[in-house]
Amino acid sequence: MTENSETNLHNKDTATSVAERERLIDEIRSRPKQKIECNRILVPTDGSGQAFKAVNQAIHLAAITGAELTVMMVVDLNRNVSAFEQVSLSGYIPAELKIAAYQFLADLMHVIPTEIRAHTKVEVGDPGECIAHVAEEEESDLIVMGCRGFGAIRSLLMGSVSNYVIKHVKCPVLLIKGMPDDWDDEENYIVGKGEK
Repeated sequence: MTENSETNLHNKDTATSVAERERLIDEIRSRPKQKIECNRILVPTDGSGQAFKAVNQAIHLAAITGAELTVMMVVDLNRNVSAFEQVSLSGYIPAELKIAAYQFLADLMHVIPTEIRAHTKVEVGDPGECIAHVAEEEESDLIVMGCRGFGAIRSLLMGSVSNYVIKHVKCPVLLIKGMPDDWDDEENYIVGKGEK
């Protein structure tokens, strides 16, 4: 094959790929625009800075889409009650834990603008399972939650609520990393803001 023949083949291939690319671009532009509907957003919170940042993002999304927010907190007995106490309680949930969760969510509702429809929910159990259950029960269109940004190894060792949720829900999950700009540290919860 001569050099001119190779150049002609290359130019022909280039012209074909340019024409194909332009055809695809025209096809994409001519597709009807689809409206993305988001009527219900579930926002689980544990009081951490990451979760508060997720609440702020969910508020912003709800303002844009007109979605209703469900702000939920899970009372995790494994984290809050010792094994001995769990056995001695025989399934009874200490009222103080639920009251504290409801109080925290009541305080958090003051952050949400009044024009956004929002309600709170407190569940008792494993956080991942409770979030997945509420998402299905309320037919959530989106879950917005904070994540601590652990590396893969640490996440495997300790388990991850966000990993569980991603694997067990049908709706999209938006994970928010990082801390709010005005957050002092991981332990500075919104309820304690400004208190000494």
